[in-house]
Amino acid sequence: MSLEDDDGGLGAGSSAMLNAVVKWFRVYQVSFDHAVADVLCTVAIALHSNGFGERQIADFLIQNFNGPLATKATAPSSSAYH
Repeated sequence: MSLEDDDGGLGAGSSAMLNAVVKWFRVYQVSFDHAVADVLCTVAIALHSNGFGERQIADFLIQNFNGPLATKATAPSSSAYH
């Protein structure tokens, strides 16, 4: 998943989403994991598209994904998360 704009740089919205995801990793003191980051970025993108700002996105991720296990899908074909 890429948060880059068409010109290859990070835009303000992308930067806000990325910062929110990084904050989640810092709060839970978790080493970077691509699978976890993919889930968090997908949620961050959806929230941003609904008008959420960086702080709101970070707060949502922290409150709703209590550590790496909370990012695992409930079933291999499921798009729902714990």
